[in-house]
Amino acid sequence: MKLFKKLVSVLCFVFVTTVATAQKAVKKYIKQYESIALEKAEKYQIPASIILGVSIIESAAGQSQICKNLNNFFGIKGKNWNSKKKMGYHSAYKEYKDDEASFEHFCQVLMKKKFYKNLKGSDDYKEWLNQMNKASYASAKQQWINDITSTIKKYELFKLDEDDKEVGTATAVAN
Repeated sequence: MKLFKKLVSVLCFVFVTTVATAQKAVKKYIKQYESIALEKAEKYQIPASIILGVSIIESAAGQSQICKNLNNFFGIKGKNWNSKKKMGYHSAYKEYKDDEASFEHFCQVLMKKKFYKNLKGSDDYKEWLNQMNKASYASAKQQWINDITSTIKKYELFKLDEDDKEVGTATAVAN
């Protein structure tokens, strides 16, 4: 019984430490990419919460191999020139010259979707996610929406959309 209690204690400690580390990584990611998201939000009239929320999930807050090796923050498929060399296998994901190019292309992809003209300028991130889902942006469907919605709420990314309209700049409040 003593061994069981020790094992449970160790597992709880590992879990809490892992969660705290992951949250710090997301907060750091938000701080690093918030200005790019706000710039693209203003340029394309897409909510910054959508831009950051999708990029956090699709890139594992910048930690995925596709993000690290191909500068692909949104899981967009396409041509790449170095995946075999960088990753050891040929990837189906598009490579970008830098972070900003990935964010720019994501907004351009959304801009070409039929729903864009109806949602342009709206800060209703839930409707953006629903319309992206209907347009088959992601294969995970409802789970994808749930993950991004949870991220937007947890890190209060929706405040970027509200503040951006009011004062032109914003800072997300990370819990």
